[in-house]
Amino acid sequence: MNWKPIIPERDDDPWELAIRCRALYECPKDAAGKRLGPLVPYAGKDEQGRNLVGDVYFNFGWIEPYMLVVRFFARLIAEKIRDKVQASPELLDATTIIGVPDGGRTLGGEIAAATGKRFVYPSKAPRAKSAGAIKDEFDFVFTRNELFQGETVIVAEDVQNNFNNTQETLAQVAKTGAVVVGFASALNRSPFVDDVFTPDRGPFAGQHFPVVTAIRRPLPEYRQDDPEVSADIAAGRIELKVKANWAKLMEIVAEARESLRASAHELPDFI
Repeated sequence: MNWKPIIPERDDDPWELAIRCRALYECPKDAAGKRLGPLVPYAGKDEQGRNLVGDVYFNFGWIEPYMLVVRFFARLIAEKIRDKVQASPELLDATTIIGVPDGGRTLGGEIAAATGKRFVYPSKAPRAKSAGAIKDEFDFVFTRNELFQGETVIVAEDVQNNFNNTQETLAQVAKTGAVVVGFASALNRSPFVDDVFTPDRGPFAGQHFPVVTAIRRPLPEYRQDDPEVSADIAAGRIELKVKANWAKLMEIVAEARESLRASAHELPDFI
């Protein structure tokens, strides 16, 4: 595939831009709703420590080569930070953007440039997976860039899921003495968090943190034994290595699209 630049226009839809960058997988389905591709694992977990699953995966790594598109997302976020000056002045007053690796690192740097703030990012330190977990798990350590006692920071991520990982990030940043005042992302797909995140555990339980995102789109996520997905899970219709096999997922979408077109079915709303 020959790489071609994608030059966004100011009024472009960021969701559509993600599709143009081949950064969005949505499991194709036939007219009866049967899945024609695999489910994908999410970072959240059920009570047994198993990863939640869903039909949509937003892969910001495929947007990163298109730096003009990354800057488009960052500009949207910067504008929304400025729009919140009355309700959340702490966002505008924050001195630093933290880019959570991997996806939030590039985005965070561009948000910092768009807002004139300092930029830092941590390193990822692998940790042992919990029982039943599919996705790799990490701690964040600030060995490359230093955070200072009392400095106010906005944490930038590529995707906000169910905010379980966000709670862990909040606690790890707090160990440095920095003060988190809000969160930013390219996509907030949480089923329940809109523009305010309130941790339900840890030392910050009950505090309210503003959330700024380029795309707000609630997307369903399922436990692996939920009836909506249990048959697919039992049949092994789940892609465990999403990023490593991203090209295959894009092929599945394209093939399903052609098959549905050939059979004269009306295409569902996916890539």
